[in-house]
Amino acid sequence: MDVNEIIKMVEKSLPDETLFSEVLKDIVKDELKDYLKTVLDKNPSIKKQIKDAIRKYTDAKMQEIAATTEFSKAFISLIIASMPEEMKRELMEDFISIFQREITKTVEKTL
Repeated sequence: MDVNEIIKMVEKSLPDETLFSEVLKDIVKDELKDYLKTVLDKNPSIKKQIKDAIRKYTDAKMQEIAATTEFSKAFISLIIASMPEEMKRELMEDFISIFQREITKTVEKTL
Protein backbone atom coordinates (compact mmCIF):
# COMPACT_ATOMS: atom_id res chain seq x y z
CA MET A 1 0.00 0.00 0.00
CA ASP A 2 1.45 3.36 -0.92
CA VAL A 3 1.34 6.54 1.12
CA ASN A 4 -1.29 8.22 -1.08
CA GLU A 5 -3.72 5.35 -0.54
CA ILE A 6 -3.18 5.52 3.22
CA ILE A 7 -3.78 9.28 3.19
CA LYS A 8 -6.99 8.81 1.17
CA MET A 9 -8.21 6.14 3.61
CA VAL A 10 -7.53 8.41 6.58
CA GLU A 11 -9.29 11.34 4.89
CA LYS A 12 -12.36 9.18 4.20
CA SER A 13 -12.54 8.08 7.82
CA LEU A 14 -12.50 11.64 9.16
CA PRO A 15 -15.82 13.43 9.62
CA ASP A 16 -16.54 16.07 7.01
CA GLU A 17 -17.01 19.78 7.68
CA THR A 18 -20.79 19.36 7.74
CA LEU A 19 -20.59 17.46 11.01
CA PHE A 20 -18.43 20.16 12.61
CA SER A 21 -20.77 22.84 11.31
CA GLU A 22 -23.81 21.08 12.82
CA VAL A 23 -22.07 20.59 16.15
CA LEU A 24 -21.06 24.26 16.22
CA LYS A 25 -24.65 25.30 15.50
CA ASP A 26 -25.87 23.08 18.36
CA ILE A 27 -23.34 24.61 20.75
CA VAL A 28 -24.36 28.15 19.76
CA LYS A 29 -28.05 27.22 20.07
CA ASP A 30 -27.49 25.76 23.57
CA GLU A 31 -25.58 28.86 24.69
CA LEU A 32 -28.28 31.15 23.32
CA LYS A 33 -30.98 29.08 25.04
CA ASP A 34 -29.13 29.31 28.37
CA TYR A 35 -28.67 33.06 27.96
CA LEU A 36 -32.33 33.65 27.12
CA LYS A 37 -33.45 31.52 30.07
CA THR A 38 -31.30 33.66 32.34
CA VAL A 39 -32.83 36.85 30.91
CA LEU A 40 -36.34 35.43 31.30
CA ASP A 41 -35.68 34.43 34.90
CA LYS A 42 -34.74 38.04 35.63
CA ASN A 43 -37.86 39.37 33.84
CA PRO A 44 -40.96 37.50 34.99
CA SER A 45 -43.29 39.83 33.11
CA ILE A 46 -41.67 38.92 29.78
CA LYS A 47 -41.78 35.25 30.74
CA LYS A 48 -45.51 35.60 31.46
CA GLN A 49 -46.07 37.40 28.13
CA ILE A 50 -44.39 34.53 26.29
CA LYS A 51 -46.41 31.89 28.18
CA ASP A 52 -49.64 33.79 27.46
CA ALA A 53 -48.74 34.13 23.79
CA ILE A 54 -47.99 30.41 23.55
CA ARG A 55 -51.32 29.59 25.20
CA LYS A 56 -53.20 31.92 22.82
CA TYR A 57 -51.34 30.47 19.84
CA THR A 58 -52.16 26.91 20.92
CA ASP A 59 -55.81 27.83 21.49
CA ALA A 60 -55.98 29.44 18.04
CA LYS A 61 -54.48 26.34 16.42
CA MET A 62 -57.01 24.12 18.20
CA GLN A 63 -59.85 26.39 17.04
CA GLU A 64 -58.46 26.18 13.51
CA ILE A 65 -58.51 22.38 13.69
CA ALA A 66 -62.06 22.42 15.06
CA ALA A 67 -63.21 24.78 12.29
CA THR A 68 -61.54 22.64 9.64
CA THR A 69 -63.28 19.57 11.06
CA GLU A 70 -66.65 21.36 11.00
CA PHE A 71 -66.05 22.49 7.44
CA SER A 72 -65.14 18.94 6.38
CA LYS A 73 -68.24 17.56 8.08
CA ALA A 74 -70.46 20.13 6.34
CA PHE A 75 -68.79 19.45 2.98
CA ILE A 76 -69.30 15.69 3.36
CA SER A 77 -72.93 16.30 4.32
CA LEU A 78 -73.34 18.38 1.15
CA ILE A 79 -71.81 15.63 -0.97
CA ILE A 80 -74.05 12.98 0.59
CA ALA A 81 -77.13 15.18 0.21
CA SER A 82 -76.39 15.64 -3.49
CA MET A 83 -76.04 11.88 -4.15
CA PRO A 84 -78.78 9.85 -5.75
CA GLU A 85 -80.74 7.75 -3.25
CA GLU A 86 -79.28 4.45 -4.49
CA MET A 87 -75.71 5.71 -3.97
CA LYS A 88 -76.60 6.93 -0.49
CA ARG A 89 -78.02 3.51 0.38
CA GLU A 90 -74.88 1.75 -0.92
CA LEU A 91 -72.66 4.17 1.00
CA MET A 92 -74.56 3.57 4.23
CA GLU A 93 -74.37 -0.20 3.72
CA ASP A 94 -70.61 0.05 3.19
CA PHE A 95 -70.19 2.14 6.36
CA ILE A 96 -72.31 -0.24 8.39
CA SER A 97 -70.35 -3.20 7.06
CA ILE A 98 -67.03 -1.58 7.98
CA PHE A 99 -68.22 -0.73 11.49
CA GLN A 100 -69.63 -4.21 12.00
CA ARG A 101 -66.28 -5.76 11.08
CA GLU A 102 -64.40 -3.44 13.42
CA ILE A 103 -66.83 -4.07 16.27
CA THR A 104 -66.58 -7.81 15.70
CA LYS A 105 -62.76 -7.64 15.77
CA THR A 106 -62.85 -5.64 19.00
CA VAL A 107 -65.28 -8.03 20.65
CA GLU A 108 -63.22 -11.04 19.57
CA LYS A 109 -60.07 -9.49 21.05
CA THR A 110 -61.75 -8.94 24.40
CA LEU A 111 -63.07 -12.51 24.70
